[in-house]
Amino acid sequence: MKPLLSPALLLCSAFAVAQTAVDIAADPHYHLLIENDQVRVFAVTFGPNEKAYVRYEHNYLVVTLRDCELVLWGEGSSPIPNFRFSQGDVRFFFGGHAEGIRNDRSAECRNVTVEFLNPKVTSYSYQTEAGWVFSAGAISAPVDPHVKFVNGINLGAAVAQDVHLLAGDSFPAPEKPAAELLIPITDVDLRKQDDTHIRKSPGDAVWIGEGRKSALTNASNSPARFAVVDLWIHQAE
Repeated sequence: MKPLLSPALLLCSAFAVAQTAVDIAADPHYHLLIENDQVRVFAVTFGPNEKAYVRYEHNYLVVTLRDCELVLWGEGSSPIPNFRFSQGDVRFFFGGHAEGIRNDRSAECRNVTVEFLNPKVTSYSYQTEAGWVFSAGAISAPVDPHVKFVNGINLGAAVAQDVHLLAGDSFPAPEKPAAELLIPITDVDLRKQDDTHIRKSPGDAVWIGEGRKSALTNASNSPARFAVVDLWIHQAE
């Protein structure tokens, strides 16, 4: 005799099956910040007890702005698994799927989601000795979060970096021609070589574009943490 499912599990299963996913641009939790021929960038907010069922058509990156927990589930799955995210997490995900999201906690969850329109931005690559392999899908947490660090992941036609600068520290220009997207995780005041500044709050994504030749220097007395996505020009063409 098969064990009976509890009413709660039956309800969860029915909920997962019955929903129809919408494109992230059509969901009210996703607010479009930047759109061009390479990316769509969204400010994402889930308040307490809010939920959504969305579809990601393209590969994407999520930059977490504050510590929080979310329930996440895939198509046909029950909305049960709970995941914890820490401020500064930078994680890459494959698109082409629907996902349920629910915030059961009292704290608001905020992130910036970057959707890559170029399918060559991926952690799936061919290596001569190993064949087709998946690279790391997330940037490793810093060993010491109180010192300068620059950690990154290779995404084929792009690279994503988690940057932490103390007062007076600098972040160099890209090593090769790239269009750049900068996502503040804390308040930032970054001085360019021409003495202009990028002053932004957490989540205020900035499209720097192509051609940055000089470093960005932390002009604040406080540490600055931000994510940078470099989209390589020669691979995006």
